[in-house]
Amino acid sequence: MYFSTSAITVAALAFAQTAFAAPAAGVSARQDPHELDFRTFGVEGCSAENQGVYTLELSQSNICYQFVDPIGSMISTDNLCTLTIYDDDACTESPVVVPTNICQNGNWKSYKMTC
Repeated sequence: MYFSTSAITVAALAFAQTAFAAPAAGVSARQDPHELDFRTFGVEGCSAENQGVYTLELSQSNICYQFVDPIGSMISTDNLCTLTIYDDDACTESPVVVPTNICQNGNWKSYKMTC
C-alpha cells in the first residue's frame, strides 16, 4: 500500500491539532458541586422495585421537584444538604426531613433540597 508523504503529514497535523488544542479563551468549567443522592423504590422497605438514584447538584437547591413515579420508600445515602419530602406536588404539605442511611416508607409527591 502506498501513502504519499503529504497525506501522512496532513493526518499527523490534524491529530496534533485535535489532541493538543488549547481551550477557547473565556470558556470555563461548570462549577456545580454534587450535594446529595437518594434512591427511591416503588414499595415499602427500600429493597423491591428499585426506581433508581437521584443525584442533586448545588444549583438544584431550594427548588421543588415532583416525583415521576409513585414512591413507596426511599433512602438518602450521600447527604451534604437537607432533603425534605412532601405529600403534595407543591412542596408544602407534611414535610419530612430525610435522615441519611435510614429507609423512609411513605407515598410522597415532591421533594426539595436545601443547602
